[in-house]
Amino acid sequence: MNRFLAILLLCFPLALAANETKDNTDPKYLENAITLVDGKVTFQQTLEAPSLSKEELYDLFLNWANERFKPSNEKLEQNRVVYTNPQEGEIAAIAEEYIVFSSSALSLDRTRIYYQFFIKTEDGRCDLTMSRIRYWYDENRDGGERYNAEEWITDKMALNKKKTKLAPICGKFRRGTIDLKDKLFEDAAQVIGTTRTAQTPATTLVPASTVAIESVPSTTPKELQTVTIEKLPANLSELAAAGRITVKVNDEEIDMKADNWGGFGKLLTKDVAYTLVDQSRIAVNAAMEHSDNYTISFYPKGQTQPIVVIECKKVTAQKMTAEELKTLNQSADSSKNYTLYIGEILRIQMR
Repeated sequence: MNRFLAILLLCFPLALAANETKDNTDPKYLENAITLVDGKVTFQQTLEAPSLSKEELYDLFLNWANERFKPSNEKLEQNRVVYTNPQEGEIAAIAEEYIVFSSSALSLDRTRIYYQFFIKTEDGRCDLTMSRIRYWYDENRDGGERYNAEEWITDKMALNKKKTKLAPICGKFRRGTIDLKDKLFEDAAQVIGTTRTAQTPATTLVPASTVAIESVPSTTPKELQTVTIEKLPANLSELAAAGRITVKVNDEEIDMKADNWGGFGKLLTKDVAYTLVDQSRIAVNAAMEHSDNYTISFYPKGQTQPIVVIECKKVTAQKMTAEELKTLNQSADSSKNYTLYIGEILRIQMR
């Protein structure tokens, strides 16, 4: 049974119950309700405030963002403002919260939603962008399922073939996301005592408003804090590909390629990290072979401080050919040989 069919069967009863009492033909949620920028689901809005300067708008929205995007409890810790630039009038935040589809004494149907929120102020106006939307659904059932908005709430997935009605499963994610977006934009509009005045076409905003938050150098870096593996960003592999990944052994930090990062797994009952090293990287392999402990660090593009640091104790090292790696669905250069290092995770730190 493929992954989609399994989730379809698992979620169908809950999805049906959640949508029975709602109008799934409301045009607000149908065709063209989801906008894309470079293939990514992105919502944008412009607020007009002719009497306010860029500096005044920046101060107002910084206060709002610091209050709106803060951890709400021990299970929702990713909310925070991660970048501020008063000179450019820019504020960026990452968010983690719940969308509740249905709730009763017997059941609770909800999903975590993760997204990024970018604010750009200028004299007399403010541009808002909500992007990089992801979901973690049914987290208490065998770890749940994770989706990107692009594979879950677009017209192709979340509408029927005629595009006249929300689909029973993906449709509730689409509805909840649009409602959340509208509430965010309305709350932002209230900051300057106005209503939303312009739905900005997704292709017209300047590139600065669609830049990945992780790639923007922060002027106020946060301290590293110990977290559990569940709190790590779901796009850690994207972060590695866009920035830098290093391995530190005996106080020597060595740059590695993004494809050296293999991801996480379980070995018996312990969380482990997988690291692939090209055997021609003599210095890296020599350092790894002669040390029991090492640290893997992830640096966003343009930053000199890591955003994630993973401390590991080496469990085993296995030499593998590229062909052997491909049997594990790993992307590897067929002209090279690799060593797969498996390390027990001792501690994870994140800013």
